Order: sequence, then C-alpha cells, then structure tokens
Amino acid sequence: MLAARLRVPDARQPQIEWAHPLDWEPADRLVLGLYNNTCCPLPAFYAARQFTCRDCGAEEVWTAKQQKWWYETMHGHIDSRAVRCLACRRARRERLRTAAPGANLLLERTKRLRASGAAKPSAQAKAEVRAALQSKWWSLRVVAIQTMGRWGGEANLERLHAFMAARPEGGRRYSGWERVAADAARSALARRE
Repeated sequence: MLAARLRVPDARQPQIEWAHPLDWEPADRLVLGLYNNTCCPLPAFYAARQFTCRDCGAEEVWTAKQQKWWYETMHGHIDSRAVRCLACRRARRERLRTAAPGANLLLERTKRLRASGAAKPSAQAKAEVRAALQSKWWSLRVVAIQTMGRWGGEANLERLHAFMAARPEGGRRYSGWERVAADAARSALARRE
C-alpha cells in the first residue's frame, strides 16, 4: 500500500516535463498567467502549428519560437492564432499605412485631438472636443477629456470635476461610461498637478 502511494506523483507538487521534442519551446506560465484570463489550463510547451493564410490560402507553419514571442513578449491572448503569412501581414500593414484619408477615421480624430491638446484651444478645436464627447467611441471621448485637462481653464476644469462627481459607486455597471469618464477626468487632473 505505501509502496503504491510512493510511485504515484503528488498532484500538489509542480510536475516538470523533461522529455519533449526538439521543436517545442517551454512556456513561462507565470508570464502567461499575468496577461491571460482564461478558464483553461495554460500550456507547458509551445508546438509548431500549421495554418492556412486567410488572404492568399498558402499553407504556413507558426513555429514554437514565434508563438513564445507572441504570447510572452507581445502578450497576445493565449486563445489567439496566426491567420496570415508574413507576406500578407506586410502587405496588409502597408495598405493600412497608405490608406486614403478617412479610411481610419478614429485614428485621425484621435491624432487631431492630441495635437490640439498641445496648443492653445481654438474655436475649431473646442468644437472638435465637444463633438468627440458625443462620439460613440469611448476611447475618443477619453482623449477629449485628456485634451480638456491639458488646456486647463476654469470651464474645462469645472467640466472635469463634474465628470468625477457623476461617477457611480458600487452597483452592477462597473464598466459604464460614467465610471470611465470619471477615471479619465481624475487622471487628467492628476497630470495637471
């Protein structure tokens, strides 16, 4: 009885998997645990995976080293997978970089708001901030709040304090806009001090 129990490894102790093929890479579970919220167990090793490129249809291999870099250095989610070959990724990046004006409206508006935050507020910049605060994109609203904080002024600071006063406490809607706006306003005011 005692001899049988000694042969069975203790499940409470971490098990080290020593034998693995040469093309596998060991995973750093501590790093993966910091950046991944998953109910599934984290991998102990990365193995090469085959995939078909979404754009050109070529059969490619996502190597274990590439996976290790993606998950542990770039902090990609553990459930993400490679979908494009290198040539198609580069072509897509180039298309996005050289896209016609207006193709990436959110990026353009965000850049304009950030640039206007570094200068004195003009009538056009104030109108753009007002429009951004009504936008459907919360990220654009947050940049508008940051811009108001950079400008300062009595009216802007009063508006930031109003955002902070409207922050709900407790409740079920933790990620509601009022809470996000209050946190952005608090951050903008802290940068002013």
